[in-house]
Amino acid sequence: MKFDLKFSIIDMMRDRLHAALFQPFVVVLHSGERLRVKNPDVLTVTLSGWVIYDDGTKARMLNPALVAEIETKSAKA
Repeated sequence: MKFDLKFSIIDMMRDRLHAALFQPFVVVLHSGERLRVKNPDVLTVTLSGWVIYDDGTKARMLNPALVAEIETKSAKA
């Protein structure tokens, strides 16, 4: 038996990462931690849906269930 969980937040991240004109965004975790994505090289979403965040000082592999929301500059305006 195979279970495939689909997280819409993953699709949102992929859309933002692959947009023709990249706009920085923030990944907000349920813990309240904020991960700033200043360019598309900082964040990767694997084919299996795992999120890899690398800010240049350390890399982290995140389960998508930890992501609460995606914030953009336009969403705060």
